[in-house]
Amino acid sequence: MKKIILLGIILVSSLLLTGCGSNSIVGTWNYYKEGNTSSDIYYTFNKGNTGSYTYAGNSRMFTYEDRGTKIVITYEGDSGSSEYDYSINKGILTIKDSMGSDVTYKRK
Repeated sequence: MKKIILLGIILVSSLLLTGCGSNSIVGTWNYYKEGNTSSDIYYTFNKGNTGSYTYAGNSRMFTYEDRGTKIVITYEGDSGSSEYDYSINKGILTIKDSMGSDVTYKRK
């Protein structure tokens, strides 16, 4: 009986950890619009709060702070940072840009 309970705890714990990981911003996200992805435009968010934004072969490195529903990005060489609202739903990252428009990215 103890083995069954322990197995159940392990199973539930692993499911919870897997679920949390799917909503993590860490990973590579390709620009996504109307069902199509672009491999030329993407964000990569690394563990350790570093990342890069790539557009048509040009990359900009940055550091970021994930605040749950907001992300603060500071690009290398810039003196200031930018804060964006974001959400993740079913493998789609939606970032509200500086003009207030939703821009979507699909997990690679």
